[in-house]
Amino acid sequence: MSNMEKVSKIMFDYESLSAQDMEALVDELNLKLVRWMAINHPDNRIRKLLLQRTNVSIGEDSVININIVISDDYKNLVYIGNRVAISPNVTIIAVSNPNNSRVKEISYIKEHLVKEAPVVIEDDVWIGTNVTILPDVVIGQGSIIGAGSIVTESIPPHSIAAGVPCRIIRSIDSDK
Repeated sequence: MSNMEKVSKIMFDYESLSAQDMEALVDELNLKLVRWMAINHPDNRIRKLLLQRTNVSIGEDSVININIVISDDYKNLVYIGNRVAISPNVTIIAVSNPNNSRVKEISYIKEHLVKEAPVVIEDDVWIGTNVTILPDVVIGQGSIIGAGSIVTESIPPHSIAAGVPCRIIRSIDSDK
């Protein structure tokens, strides 16, 4: 079976495949292709499987919506907890660099802007649509990140945060 046939089965015939058949097909494909399918797949269950196969850690009962973009060089740098809700069009950056640009040779760029660090989204977090999360960020348990935010620093547990850059708006009282 060609790669195109495998991709077609995974993308469009997934309901007829057993979990073992799906995993076998996925394991035969390169990570870039598997990640592309994860971004575009219509089914949350399969999207999670595909992301996990590209070294993203995802807990139980999490929902990862369509068009998630993860920049991690396929390293185990992104951790998504249990019962996390990630809205459409979220970008998670764990590896950031200027690639082939000569600006990477500038000392300030090397020391301050080129970064490879984990992104941790703890249990029971809700990430709004069009959020960008940068390297070395932990989003604490039970927090909410407002739509369109850019998260540049860690957010403590039980917080509502939003904005560019993302700032804490209020704490969440879990008893009310």
